[in-house]
Amino acid sequence: MNRKPTMNDVARLAGVGRGTVSNYINGRKVKDANQQKIDKAIKKLGYIPNLQARELKTSTNSEVVFIVPTNWTSFFSEMIFYMQEELSRHHYKMILENSHSSPQEEKEILRMAALNQVAGVITMSYSDFYNFTDFSENLNLVSIERQVSPEVPLISSDNKGGGILAAKQLLKMHRKHLLLLSRETHHHTGTDLRAEAFSQYLANKGIKFKRFRASLEPSYRQEIYDYLKKEGESLDGIFAVTDEYGMIAKRALAQIDPKLLQQIEIIGFDGARNSQSSPLFLDTIQQPIKKLVKEAVHILLKKIDGETVENNYRKILPVTFVKAERDSF
Repeated sequence: MNRKPTMNDVARLAGVGRGTVSNYINGRKVKDANQQKIDKAIKKLGYIPNLQARELKTSTNSEVVFIVPTNWTSFFSEMIFYMQEELSRHHYKMILENSHSSPQEEKEILRMAALNQVAGVITMSYSDFYNFTDFSENLNLVSIERQVSPEVPLISSDNKGGGILAAKQLLKMHRKHLLLLSRETHHHTGTDLRAEAFSQYLANKGIKFKRFRASLEPSYRQEIYDYLKKEGESLDGIFAVTDEYGMIAKRALAQIDPKLLQQIEIIGFDGARNSQSSPLFLDTIQQPIKKLVKEAVHILLKKIDGETVENNYRKILPVTFVKAERDSF
């Protein structure tokens, strides 16, 4: 073919209608069988869609997609802020995509990014490996927090070290009746690493503790409240694997009996702020959010520039224990 392939060419080779190809390219629902046919045709023809009227345009090849599972929490909001700032500093535009912790949604985002030849993708993934192995050859990919495949560099805080640090801090405060507070996960994540390290450290010390894992249902806040209403008086220390769960526990205890807030030390994990000027409301294991972002962008730029990044690349950044800050008002 001496001319550039068109959508009609893709449809003809795939044996589907032009509208089906258009739906596929624009991220609309298409049958799995047709997706495979269209993918094969696109690759064979080397088809690149016209992106001038689309969000993921490639006229300057300066767009980086940042995938987060949600942007509701302070941690993700702060990371999004620094990511846009860091990419802009290197003259790249950030396209924010929220996967809603859905493997299928993330797969669609990656597919669109590969199809539209963006400069790169940085992902905070909670999905299966299969979402990435098909894309790593066609996309410059970097993962934050969770290793998604050997070909994708990993940038993460020291989740294991953070779990151990939380245990040490609670013991240093002479807390003996401990609770590990977490939530069920679809896949093995950083929160699981924190919980496992915390548990193993205490087990090695011969220290017994309680554990409560809230479900993935929207009712998880109420589940935490109900558990603490039943068990709160028997506790004097809690390690919550995220600040969100720690704050839920803190509010629950305040409602159940404010005296419990004086009795129970709560340590969270993240150390993000609600705003640039807001204090930390919880003792926490703080992640170096800005450094995580800078390192992720640094490695992505190396891949964009064609530099070699070895397989199983891992950069683990240290965490610190910080005390809650008090308002001056």
